[in-house]
Amino acid sequence: MSLSRIAILALLAGCALPHAHAATTEATEKTPALRTPPAAPTNGVPLANPGFESAQSGPRGDPVGWFTFQHAGPPSYRYVVDTDRPHGGARSLRIENIGPEPYGAIAQAFDPKPHVGKTAKLSGWLRTRDANDAGAGLTLLVLQGGATVAYNYQFDAPVNGTTDWKRYTISVVIPKGADRLEVGAMMRGKGALWLDDVELELVAP
Repeated sequence: MSLSRIAILALLAGCALPHAHAATTEATEKTPALRTPPAAPTNGVPLANPGFESAQSGPRGDPVGWFTFQHAGPPSYRYVVDTDRPHGGARSLRIENIGPEPYGAIAQAFDPKPHVGKTAKLSGWLRTRDANDAGAGLTLLVLQGGATVAYNYQFDAPVNGTTDWKRYTISVVIPKGADRLEVGAMMRGKGALWLDDVELELVAP
């Protein structure tokens, strides 16, 4: 049984999510139009503004190439392109909790149809400050007609407390019928998350 995107995000307040199609983690509103990752021999997929180095903003004021969202309710998360202690380059992205809602996130979207059956592997550098509740993590969400068919929100290894930069990798298999892939990161509850140097691979079985 599939869940709508809204339903699965609403459950992030603390309810359990179904385990079907969930994957594992390796520790090391209106959204933009879908981009189609190239069906090329190389595994790497070029992301838009993966290190948040662009000084430009998107139509809603989000970092160019990305869109931000949070649980419904009063504004509870601040999204800042931050020049303080980036992992690489001159900037990183900070998501900071400023209100009661259970999560705030950033993502960009792709068309996964040419890559059905492949494993999407998302890597990124994270650091945190006073992350508690459900912590912080990378996110992969696969949709079919608006319903969730696969996901990985790094629930098995969330980043908690105050941590320095560390590279994390999560993965999920793209199932048949998928028509949207969202990749990004999420802050769940109190604290702050920094994200930098994001990479996406699509690996054939």
